[in-house]
Amino acid sequence: MRTAVLLAAMLGTLIAERPSLAQPAAMSADSKTVQACLDRLDASIGQNCIGVVAHPCITAAEGDSAKINVCAMRELRVWDAQLEVALRRIQRGGFREIVEAARQSQEAWQSSRRALCVVFDRIDPGMLPGGASYCTMHETASRALLLRRLGQAVNEH
Repeated sequence: MRTAVLLAAMLGTLIAERPSLAQPAAMSADSKTVQACLDRLDASIGQNCIGVVAHPCITAAEGDSAKINVCAMRELRVWDAQLEVALRRIQRGGFREIVEAARQSQEAWQSSRRALCVVFDRIDPGMLPGGASYCTMHETASRALLLRRLGQAVNEH
C-alpha cells in the first residue's frame, strides 16, 4: 500500500511538472503519429519512433530556433503522456519491489534529465537543434519506451 501511495505521489509530481497531462484530451495528431509508429514496430522497443513528429517539423523550421523548440515540445507532450501510461501500467502489475524500483529510478532520472539537458542550451546550436527542449524530448521518449516494456512485462501473467 505504501508503495502504491509513493508511486501515486511520483505520478502527481510528473503531472505537476507537465500540467497538460492533468487534463484528458482527445488523441492529438502528434499522438496518433507516434502511436502509429509504435504499433508498426510492436516487436521492437520503439527507439525508431523518437523524433517521428519533431524531425519533420524541425526540417520545416529552417533553422528558426523558436520554431525548433516548439517542434521538440510538441513531441515531448506525446512522450510525457506515454511515460505516464507506462508508470501506471507498472503500478497495476502489482509487484511491490518493481514499483518501488521504478519510483526510485524515476526520481533519479528526473534529476539527471534536468541537470543534463540544460547544458545543451549553452553549446553550439548546431550540435543539437532545439537544445534543452530536444534533449528533454529525447530523454523522455527513451524513458517512456523503456518503462513501457517494463509495464508490459509485469502485466503479461
